[in-house]
Amino acid sequence: MHPTEEQILRLLPALEELKGDDAGAVTFARAAADNLRQLVGTGVFGALTGRSLALMRTIANDQNMRPADRTVAKVLLAALDSRSGCTKLSQPEICHRSGLSRSMVRSSLRRLADSGYFAVIEPSPEEWLDGDHVRRYRPQFEG
Repeated sequence: MHPTEEQILRLLPALEELKGDDAGAVTFARAAADNLRQLVGTGVFGALTGRSLALMRTIANDQNMRPADRTVAKVLLAALDSRSGCTKLSQPEICHRSGLSRSMVRSSLRRLADSGYFAVIEPSPEEWLDGDHVRRYRPQFEG
């Protein structure tokens, strides 16, 4: 992940949780958070390339995929670890990066897996015992 993108993602919770007597400032902070989330979602900091871009185009052209599915796929592909070939993000982290609700993320992950775009890898028993309950998502590249 690009360092600027990491900084933005760390800043988002503070902007979203800003409270106070100045309603205009609170509204501005929340709008800024939405705009920053959309900016990160464009992929401008780490545009998808190669096989990830090809898979994203396939998903984007699939009439059975919903806009939320495309957003979740983009988040997963942008966070892909090139060494392991997987993305390891918790559902709350996917929600945070996408701006989608937990139920929308859960439904999108299910559709992406059911459609064969991502394989879901459950934590091993050893990982589970160590407190690592996060699933990994492996993109299913063609060819």
